[in-house]
Parts: sequence; C-alpha cells; structure tokens
Amino acid sequence: MNNVEIYIVVEGQTEQTFVRHILAPDMAGKGFFLHAALIGKPGHKGGNIIFDRATIDIGNFLKERSDIYVSTMFDYFRIDDNWPGRDFVIQQIKSGATLSAAEKANALENATLTRIKKLFPNCNAEGRFVPYIEMHEFEALLFSNPDILAQKLEIEVDKVNNILAEYNGPEEINDDPLKAPSKRLEALNSTYRKVAMGKIIADSIGIKKMRNQCPHFNDWLTRMEKLSHGGANR
Repeated sequence: MNNVEIYIVVEGQTEQTFVRHILAPDMAGKGFFLHAALIGKPGHKGGNIIFDRATIDIGNFLKERSDIYVSTMFDYFRIDDNWPGRDFVIQQIKSGATLSAAEKANALENATLTRIKKLFPNCNAEGRFVPYIEMHEFEALLFSNPDILAQKLEIEVDKVNNILAEYNGPEEINDDPLKAPSKRLEALNSTYRKVAMGKIIADSIGIKKMRNQCPHFNDWLTRMEKLSHGGANR
C-alpha cells in the first residue's frame, strides 16, 4: 500500500477542521496521510488569500522535504483578484462567456501550478504540487445531501432543494456576495456557525456523497489518489 504524505495549505479553521477530522481519516484508509496547515504564520486564523502569502507556505513545504506532496484548499469566493488565472476568468465573463465552476477552478489551478513551477524550479513542483480551489466555497459541499443539511439546520428540506434547483450542482452555487454557499446557510439558519456546524454536517454527509455530488472536489481527491510513494523524489 502507498504511504503518501500530503501537506494541504488551507484557508481557515473550517477547512482545517474538515481536513483533519473528516477528509484525512477517509484518505488514510487508502494510504494517503493528509496534514492541514493554516495559511500564514502560526497562531493566525487564516483567511486573506493573497498569492504572495500562499506562496511562502507552499514554497516552505516544497523545500522542507523532498518526499512529500503539497496541495491547497482555498475558496474561490473572496480569493484575491490578483491570484494567477483570476484575471483570465474575469475577462472571459466580461466578454460574455459562461464558465462552469470546474472551468473557473481549472483556470486558476493551472495558472497557479505554472507560477509555482517558475518560483521553485528545483522542487519538482510539477510532480509534487496539486493546487485545489474550492468552488465556490467550502459550504458548497454541505449541499451534497439536502435531507441531512435540512435536518441539521432544523429547516424544511424544500428550502434547500429550492436553492439547488437554481444551479447545476452544489459547486455551481456562485460567488454572489449575498448568495454564496455560506451566505445561503446563514440565511436558512442564523445560528449556523462555520467551524462547528460545518464539521457536524460534513461528517453526517460523508466524503463518498460529496464526491458523487461535487465533481471538482472529486477530481481533486482523484488527483491526490494517483500520487505515489517515492514519486515525490523524482
């Protein structure tokens, strides 16, 4: 069995809790050991997703050990406009193009990989770095099971289904400041708290259901599952 270590630079405590308590145990059974690290200096709460700031953490992990892999878990919602690939997406939308969630994420992830390869040419970033941008926010994953989400929020399931009916899947719930996934949850139940309730709901839904309903999230896990022990040393 592979024993692959992957360090994931995450946006905030919500993602850190999700990786540590929900995702890592699931992946560990397959020989992939995930470690979540908050962006920024130790003691910070995360957030403020600026490329130059993320680059410090990504580069430190790539340089620290040659036998590990590095990934990210950042929300597309609120990501810095200067993030690699972001300008391309903005220009495409302004020109009238309709991009799917996966197309927007892929544009940012491909551009991010290109920049990281240039910044760290001796770290085999192409083989060791797996960028991931959440579409459009972590809370989209919680819409993977309307019944469980409604039960945990103590609301009618029709309210969740009505939101999902507006989109082609949870990851398409967009980055409108008033309609982003977390804003939707806060509107459904004003007592929603990201870290604690996010963990409880995600745990009840399970990774398998999330992968089934969120293709870009599934693509990220699939890419990590293709990493091999020893491959990081190439």
